[in-house]
Amino acid sequence: MFVKKDLRKIPEILADATSRASRVPLAPPSNDCNNDDAETKTNANNDESNTTITELSFARRAPEFLPSKTVSLLLQPHFLPALRNLLRLSLYDCGLETLAGIESGGQLHDKGGADSENDNTNKNEPIFPNLQQLDIGRNPQITNASLPSTFSAQFPSLLEVWCDDCSFGPQISEELLNIHTLHVVRMTKNKLRNSLNTDIGIKYWLDLRVLALDGNQLTEIGEGIGLLEHLEVLHLRQNELREIPEKVPSGRNGRLRMVSLSSNRLEKFPVGLTEVNKIGFGESAISLREVYLNGNKIQKLPSGVWGESNEDGMNGWLGSIKKLNLAHNAIGAEANENDEANVIDKANVLPKDFLERFGMPNPATGECNKAEGIIVRLEGNPFAEFLKKKWIDDKRKNELEEEEVKRKKESEAEDEEPMDVDE
Repeated sequence: MFVKKDLRKIPEILADATSRASRVPLAPPSNDCNNDDAETKTNANNDESNTTITELSFARRAPEFLPSKTVSLLLQPHFLPALRNLLRLSLYDCGLETLAGIESGGQLHDKGGADSENDNTNKNEPIFPNLQQLDIGRNPQITNASLPSTFSAQFPSLLEVWCDDCSFGPQISEELLNIHTLHVVRMTKNKLRNSLNTDIGIKYWLDLRVLALDGNQLTEIGEGIGLLEHLEVLHLRQNELREIPEKVPSGRNGRLRMVSLSSNRLEKFPVGLTEVNKIGFGESAISLREVYLNGNKIQKLPSGVWGESNEDGMNGWLGSIKKLNLAHNAIGAEANENDEANVIDKANVLPKDFLERFGMPNPATGECNKAEGIIVRLEGNPFAEFLKKKWIDDKRKNELEEEEVKRKKESEAEDEEPMDVDE
């Protein structure tokens, strides 16, 4: 969908939003924080010029935030009515260095002059009391030090925070951890490293639905993630994880439907993945559907977990899988590649219940195609590459044999042709 950019400057946009806010009361906020392509979004009203603006996108407007590289442009006392009505705010790719000033809600009220005298708002009210989604992504100069100490107090209703391509680290800041209402946290490609905050799931972010920490340098995560009962999506790809705690994920993560741990350094299959459906299994449960473990060093798969699940969940705790990516691991690395029987049987490369459900990988593609509607990828593993090489060699051998047979037949046909005799 093509969206026409609002060509007005930020102060003009905010002045318009403020003017509308003084005329029209804000409708009750919705919990729907899905992205919208429009630059501004309003509450429905027959007269569009009088509707309250609830969404503002100032993405890619870095020149307007110069030279201060702060959000002071927004934090003017006369803009407070507009800011209080916002549900979604995007400051994506604005060249920001700091969010200092956001904590000064009461001070802004005090500076409001004549307008503030008629404002019945509590002077201690946060600047963004209704904001549900905040996007500060692609501001690479924003670090932990960029957030004021009372940052969390200004967002009592915040559900989603997007911080992709910033420079938070080496740990997640306390100012973000103290936003206890969060459902979605995106912090891909930041500077997080070593151990992830172990209190996540125990003290912080207890209502989390989506946690995306791809592209960092994390080496460990805590068991608290296994306690997040509402967690649905977990992204930890492109880190430096060597192992996952046995209780991550766990049966407490009964709503978990997707886990991505690709491009790490895992040597063992995370056993916690087999625990997800053991608690709360039933028609209302959101069972695990997608698992991405490609690009690791996993050598063996667990057995007894791959059977198709029944109502009791007893045939296999990973029986609900629809997408399983195990490509480019080390499965079959210990097998004797000179003996196909060793590759498949003696090395116990693939568990019996795995083979019964998904079958052997297609030697040409590395995909297991036995189970209809399920994608299982194994290409790039030593045993799959051996099978592929053998398939190519056999195919070439058959082609050469066919060519030889054809050549012989053509030669015999030429020998049988009668010779011309001159009369």
